[in-house]
Amino acid sequence: MSLFKVRNWWKTQCPAVEPAYDSFSLHCARLCIEEGEKDSIVVGSHTGQLCIYQPSGGKPELPDLDGEESGQQEQPALDVNSDAFENVFQHSDVILEVRLPFPVIGVTSGKFTTAGKNDTRLQLAVLHPMKLSIYQIVTVDGIAEHGDHTKLVPLYDHPLTRPAFSLCHGPFGGVKGREFLCVQHLDGSLRFFEQDGISFERSLANDRHIPSPVHYLPRVDCFVTVAPSWTLECFRYQDISEPIEELRRHDPIWSLCVGEYALDVNVHQISNSESVIVVLGENNLVCVTDTGKVRFIKKLDYSPVCFHTFVVGWYWEPGARLILSVVSESGSLLLYENDQIIWSAQLPDVPVAIGRANVAGLPGALVTLGPTGALMVGYLGSEPQLFKVPALNLAPFEIARCQRELLELEREIRTGVDPSDASIANAAAERDVTVQLELAEATITGCTHPTDIPNASSVPIEMCQLSVTVRAELNLEMLQVTVATDRAVRCTKDSFLFRDVVAHSTESLQAWIYPGEPAIPGSLTVAVFCSYTNKQGITRVLQRDAQLPLRLFVKGCQPSKEAQHKVTLSLAGGTGSAVGTLGHHFPEFLSEGTSGGPSALGLQSLTVGDGRRVTIVAAKNTNRFRVQSDDLALLCLGLDCLVRRLSEGGGVVRPPKVILGGVPSVNELLKVFQTHHELRKELKRLETELETTTGQMRLFERRFVVKLQERSLRALDGTLMLLKRNHSAVAKACQQLKSARQQVKLSQIHMTAVLHLFGLCYSHSANVPGGGKYLECLRGLLTSTVIDSTEQSYEEMLLPVVRFLDQTGPLRKSTSTPGPSGDNDGVIDDALDEATLYGTVGETDPTVCHDLLRRHLVRVLGRVNDRMASGAKAAPGSGRNSVDFEDESLPEAHNEDGEEEEENEGEQDKAAEPIPGSPSLKIGSSVSEWVNYEKVSDLPM
Repeated sequence: MSLFKVRNWWKTQCPAVEPAYDSFSLHCARLCIEEGEKDSIVVGSHTGQLCIYQPSGGKPELPDLDGEESGQQEQPALDVNSDAFENVFQHSDVILEVRLPFPVIGVTSGKFTTAGKNDTRLQLAVLHPMKLSIYQIVTVDGIAEHGDHTKLVPLYDHPLTRPAFSLCHGPFGGVKGREFLCVQHLDGSLRFFEQDGISFERSLANDRHIPSPVHYLPRVDCFVTVAPSWTLECFRYQDISEPIEELRRHDPIWSLCVGEYALDVNVHQISNSESVIVVLGENNLVCVTDTGKVRFIKKLDYSPVCFHTFVVGWYWEPGARLILSVVSESGSLLLYENDQIIWSAQLPDVPVAIGRANVAGLPGALVTLGPTGALMVGYLGSEPQLFKVPALNLAPFEIARCQRELLELEREIRTGVDPSDASIANAAAERDVTVQLELAEATITGCTHPTDIPNASSVPIEMCQLSVTVRAELNLEMLQVTVATDRAVRCTKDSFLFRDVVAHSTESLQAWIYPGEPAIPGSLTVAVFCSYTNKQGITRVLQRDAQLPLRLFVKGCQPSKEAQHKVTLSLAGGTGSAVGTLGHHFPEFLSEGTSGGPSALGLQSLTVGDGRRVTIVAAKNTNRFRVQSDDLALLCLGLDCLVRRLSEGGGVVRPPKVILGGVPSVNELLKVFQTHHELRKELKRLETELETTTGQMRLFERRFVVKLQERSLRALDGTLMLLKRNHSAVAKACQQLKSARQQVKLSQIHMTAVLHLFGLCYSHSANVPGGGKYLECLRGLLTSTVIDSTEQSYEEMLLPVVRFLDQTGPLRKSTSTPGPSGDNDGVIDDALDEATLYGTVGETDPTVCHDLLRRHLVRVLGRVNDRMASGAKAAPGSGRNSVDFEDESLPEAHNEDGEEEEENEGEQDKAAEPIPGSPSLKIGSSVSEWVNYEKVSDLPM
């Protein structure tokens, strides 16, 4: 943003008000219509409108400052916000306005006829897509009060065989008193027109599929253009116009690599012995002499839109100055003298073309043309538009007041949003596009794609095919299908794009999904997002979910007797027999000829080859299940599948409700965060070490080159030894960094699974206090994919969220309620002020962020666990030792030492010291409730 603004002097609106103008639509020149006239402004549009303007320079009457003292009549006060030097558009400023039958893509003026030398009038050349027309501007004397009028007289036309792109003119061949025309076609070929009716066509060397502006250099009789290879090339006119093919030279006389596409090219003669070529690129401003020598290259720190160059003074004078005016995409006008910026001003609008004209009353005016035909003549005023800095809000930050304001804004949003509109839009989207998924176990086959899973497992990795069928009921501009899976799962192709989809057409696509990482996924859900844009530009998104087969990741095995982590669940409600056996819910793990199914099912991981397993045990006579495992991620996978299959109900009318009896210990979640934090620290250390070793490598290489040039063989041996040793260190650091990145990725997948486990437990718990508001906060906190950015770790991104939930909202601690250990953990050490909320209290250290996250996470989850425990105690008959379990007889495979083992486990639980401030629910059970066994082989499988 510039400090100064371009002052408006005169402005008008061209007849065509739609976006029908570009950089070739503006031409400023003295047409010599009448004696002593100033420059005229010629504007042509793509709609065929051709207008010629001559701003009159008539100003409104200024207020008489001496009228009050002299006793004259008082003048009306002048508005301080208005520009006293702004002209009012008059109808007489329009010299000509005509509509041509074809679009105007270029306009220029010159001596294009064989008229006498005494005739100073110029002709107007208008370029159409398939025709070049030459017109004469004729002024007819008027005999009425309206005065003279101007008309456009066509002289001759040149039909074109191919579509045109641009044109240029000049005294080709060094002729005197006449100018010829050159038209460039879209294929890059040039067609020359002389006044005697002679025309010929030439094609330049190399491919010219991307046309670029062509300009003529009168001093050296050459043409310059930018080739599609981003090379500025110069061709001599004599070589191009040679009629004999064998004698014609096709290569340019010189070329220069510009390195980017040229938005525009301007040429000027700045002295008797030198002409310059100024090329405006996408990122640079290049100035080259007519002999191919670079004068300067200006690196632009903005995106240019258009530019115009001019010479102040006459080129034969020693004080001639080359001025370049560039317009940026933000509307700033920047003036350069050679490569030095001399002025910057702000335009009211972003133009597509800029020029310079000497109009009546304002020499050297800036002429800009907008994309919709807004024509403005301005000047560089010296009155700055000062920006007044608003006063700082030094009021203290009050979190309670901000919370009230947030609730009021949310209430206004809910009041102003009609939920029926969303339902109608969703229903319309479902009717417009139909998405069907097919992910059947029948398509499971051996995996043929590379994975990072080691081949230690005896069971080969398998893959299954995902088939998506999309049927469109109306014409669509774009249709995109995206497949989203867990990070431990890979997809052969996760994005499909279709353009210009016809109504009532069907698009089918297939992709193979398979395990790709040596980790356990947190969820088997495959989400397919179908986003489409109709012909009206409205975008809708549909989502369909499918579940991957469980046997892609686990295989059947012997159940484990004991496990570190256990979660119980029960069924409530429902109609019909929805419980069944484990074989009923997991038929893919039953061997052939087995009926009924086992009471305990063991599942071993296929992706992690260390024997990890999860055991699912069903109570004998009650609707209870236990899921136990030593690995939390595998526990999450088994629990998720069991909950989903029990919730489906096996085809009953009303499936039962699944209720979980508790959650794992918060200490286990903190251990996962600690592991991820340590791996991140090691990754940072390796990156720093690699940066140091590579810097030493560059230093040794430069030293090696110096010694090699000095031919000092003795010193060369020592440098070569250091170079080899440093190269080995770099290779070792790269290998360690690659391994560390893989470990961090696996840690992220594992943390995602553990967070999903906690979210699953809280979502299906029967004793979550507060109902929906607690579940909403917990799901937003725990159901997220762990991803570390390059600048921040996941802990740093999660810390503001957990801190906000800890001290505000439904999960905050009541000051009157004691904490889990009897004290009041509502008294927070660090007060929630503005600096703490926005993370400006020295939390740039990842270790500090990790410690703060542990403390706040323990508080939030501890409060929820305490309220769940109190709710469970208050509910009568919901305890673990109910009458149904006490009266049950022991199974056949009775464990005689069951009671002793249970007592030992209770003592170990009491002896285990949890992390301070991390309360959690311990899930215990009686021996008679579950299927007990003495050895693993005693289980019926």
